[in-house]
Amino acid sequence: MKKNHILSGLLVSVLSVALLGCGTTAVDKPAAPTEAAKKPSLTVKLSSTSSKGGAMFEGAQKFKALVEERSKGDIEVQVYPDGQLAKDLAAIDAHKTGAIHMSLPSTVMAQIDPKFGVFDIPFLFKDAAAVAKFAHGPMWTQDFQPLFEKYGMYGLGFWENGFRHITNNKRPINVPEDLKGIKLRVPESKLRVAMFKEFGANPATADFSEVFTALQQGVFDGQENPYVQIEAGRFAEIQKYLSITNHNYTPAYLVASKVWFDKLTPDQQKLLKKAAVDAGDYTREYGSKVEGELLAKFKAAGMQVNTADVAAFQAKTGPVIDLLKQTLDPAFVDKVVKTAKE
Repeated sequence: MKKNHILSGLLVSVLSVALLGCGTTAVDKPAAPTEAAKKPSLTVKLSSTSSKGGAMFEGAQKFKALVEERSKGDIEVQVYPDGQLAKDLAAIDAHKTGAIHMSLPSTVMAQIDPKFGVFDIPFLFKDAAAVAKFAHGPMWTQDFQPLFEKYGMYGLGFWENGFRHITNNKRPINVPEDLKGIKLRVPESKLRVAMFKEFGANPATADFSEVFTALQQGVFDGQENPYVQIEAGRFAEIQKYLSITNHNYTPAYLVASKVWFDKLTPDQQKLLKKAAVDAGDYTREYGSKVEGELLAKFKAAGMQVNTADVAAFQAKTGPVIDLLKQTLDPAFVDKVVKTAKE
């Protein structure tokens, strides 16, 4: 009997251990992947020619943060600055097939459709508040956004590039006559070229990503850009003079490939559209915030800064607007000017 009791006890112990082992296996079973561990269901490639510090670059980073946060990680945005994926025109061409999902063209859009050339009208916007009003106004949504669709894109956001100023290595620019003989880089815009010819300069076009080297090698004497792009391009390192002119305000546009965007779900489209508008507001806030800081930084770097005689430049802008009216409906040009001044 005693032997049987011992055997029974051993059997109970073995069964207990076996049951405990089964329980441990159940407890140790790997948990299902958490939301944070899931891979994004959509990856967005965003191309830009801007560099760190530029309003377009910082806006792209803000757009990335907003999209990834609001989608709870389901959408990932990959930002490719400095023309890593493509230069502006090549990126626009790639939108036709969806090879590049999104990009940030600026002045180059005037090459795609001449109506975008109105933003090269000198002194079109008086200040940042006027720009913000236009960005949220009916002319942007009704007159300009539909234009993008003709070229295989959607225009999702009216972003900041900024008010432009002139830098060079020859002399301070106070009046248009000071530009005489200066080789000046300008973006791809017939109107911008015409404007600086009217001012007396020798303008030529080049992609933003090529400007630093061209200035360094003396291909150009100077260039014109907003403070944020002067900083992003590191032009203070190789340019002696900065002349505050505010001669143009150039927007940037967050665009998406139509063929790619049309394949997204309605919720994904809605999220991207809202983030594009919100990031656009951020670019304007960013531009205003850093303007004073950057000017102080340029002075500390040794740049000689002067404020140009704006009235002297404005007196020479009439022929530029007349030139634009030769290629565009004059009524449309006048409508843009009126809206920008309201």
